[in-house]
Amino acid sequence: MNVITAYLETMFGAYPKTTRLLEAKAELHEMMEDAYHGYLAQGMSENEAVGRVITEFGNLDELAPVLGISAEIAPSGSGLEGTGGAPVASSAPPAPAVRKVPAPAPVTQEEAERYAEARRRSEPRLALAIAMFVVSPAPLIALATLGAGGVIGVGQDAAAMIGLACLLVVVLVAVLMVVRRAGELAPYHRLATGEFTRSPGVDRWAEQLAAEAAPRRSTALQVAVALWILAVTPVLGVSLLAPPSVSNAWIGVAVAAMLVIVAVGLLIFLPANWAASVAETLSGGGSAGRRASDGDRSIVGVIGAFYWPLVVAVFLGWSFIGHAWGISWIVWPIAAVLFGAIAGGLNAVERYRAAQQ
Repeated sequence: MNVITAYLETMFGAYPKTTRLLEAKAELHEMMEDAYHGYLAQGMSENEAVGRVITEFGNLDELAPVLGISAEIAPSGSGLEGTGGAPVASSAPPAPAVRKVPAPAPVTQEEAERYAEARRRSEPRLALAIAMFVVSPAPLIALATLGAGGVIGVGQDAAAMIGLACLLVVVLVAVLMVVRRAGELAPYHRLATGEFTRSPGVDRWAEQLAAEAAPRRSTALQVAVALWILAVTPVLGVSLLAPPSVSNAWIGVAVAAMLVIVAVGLLIFLPANWAASVAETLSGGGSAGRRASDGDRSIVGVIGAFYWPLVVAVFLGWSFIGHAWGISWIVWPIAAVLFGAIAGGLNAVERYRAAQQ
């Protein structure tokens, strides 16, 4: 604990020893002690606990709004010096006035708990909506190839239209589910966008929440990854084992099965990820993790808004104009892989830019 005390002395040493700052230092010392003993109780060594506490509480600029000392530690051009704050005459011209932007309100424990509960309840619906987006092309792909191969008693164009109608219905239902979830989380918009000041107590609570859910999340991730790896099995089986006359007709069914397996993996993993996502959100407030505001749209979202309609247009144009229902299904897996690569690359760039700010 001597290390923490010495760290606090160094942290506050650059500021005058006013009554308010001394009270804030004592309050911060108590919070650091509580966190230190909590980490020891979790099985950390003394050095690990001290390092975690200093990492968590080591930025006085971020803690100032929580401690109520933003005005005391902010640079001022008022010419006040010394412990008594008496004005000191100076021949230098006064510094120009700078308009101070008020810090966002800190997140409260009650608010964080309500947000976490809302995320826990709504995450399965989000997972189902995403899974529906993934499987939405499956009926179109399967029916189009079966119709082209003469397997079903429906013409090629009719089968494609039935599949397209199924796609639109599934997408519509999924969109409505996403919109409903967004309405449920609307009261916590400032948390989702990072418009809040971090609270050390809430940070510890969120970390504990994520730690308790970590075993289930790890198991769900392992099962989901196994399914995603095995998802290509139906396509490989039909392509390599079936004769050409059969594979050409049933390859679309194999692709549809692949999409279903991928969707099942999402249904298993995404609901188990809510606690980790809540912890990431609550630890990203303030200047260290400010997210995009209402006026800022994700680059990935902007691309997705026109990317998938373009894919649908390419698929339908190729299929109807070229009468290529037996092969045009390949547009979907290629488009999915390409979009995943684009989204991953752009998200990595956004995270890098955020880290540099």
